[in-house]
Amino acid sequence: MEASTKRTFHYHADASPLGGHITHPFENIIHTQASTSLAQAGGHAESRIESYKLDNSVTVTSGPAYSHTTGVVNKTTGAWTTLVSSVVENLNVLEVVTADRIVSKLHVEYPHEGGHPKISIVGSKFVNLRVAGVSIDPILDIDLLTSQAKGEFPDGPLSEEKGFISKVTSQSKRITEAKGAPEWLAARHGWVKSPEGRKKKGCVLCSLVNELQGAKPGTAFGHLLHVPGFGNIFFGELIVAPSSYRLTMMRIEMGCLAEGNISVASSFTNGLTMP
Repeated sequence: MEASTKRTFHYHADASPLGGHITHPFENIIHTQASTSLAQAGGHAESRIESYKLDNSVTVTSGPAYSHTTGVVNKTTGAWTTLVSSVVENLNVLEVVTADRIVSKLHVEYPHEGGHPKISIVGSKFVNLRVAGVSIDPILDIDLLTSQAKGEFPDGPLSEEKGFISKVTSQSKRITEAKGAPEWLAARHGWVKSPEGRKKKGCVLCSLVNELQGAKPGTAFGHLLHVPGFGNIFFGELIVAPSSYRLTMMRIEMGCLAEGNISVASSFTNGLTMP
């Protein structure tokens, strides 16, 4: 049989354990560490660093950090399967944010005959996370993707699934209407509650994290933690578009003696069946 007459799949997956841009007091690029990108034909890619240190003036250290991207056909079901893992260990950001281990995992399966995928984030986690000396336990919403958990492939994209949309709109309302929530949160997350807003953005922004246990009263709003004199930390952010999924376990927007943005343990995937 001619090889090109067979159904095929165009893989796309990336993993970025650590990266960012410091703008003050000195401008420094945190070049993406231990990243991997999957070949369009699938296969496997991995990368690892044993340690990383930005410089002596702005302390950003980690190690090891590593990532894996894999694209294969499930021999039992025939499904096109992508697995993305992004891991950072022994993280230290300005002696304010530390963690023993942060893991981002995306497992996505597309039906062989074409259609919409099943998505899993099982294995994503935070281990011994501390912020400003306080132990923080991000409580993951294990039911966020419940509609995908029956073992069947969905009829439509996750970004339009009624159960999922109900959960993320409730999450957006809880974040933006929380007591003491800063006004800018409404602009960041308020649009998720609106069908028109989601259509305009072309995606849904939500989080795996429902609660930050251990956070001081008045500093946590859903998955956001405000640290006076340091900045804002966003945990477990998930961006769902009709055909792509990006999970970033920690994103830091600093506005203090040091300014800039850092992302930790980010995974991304999409794909396309042909014909």
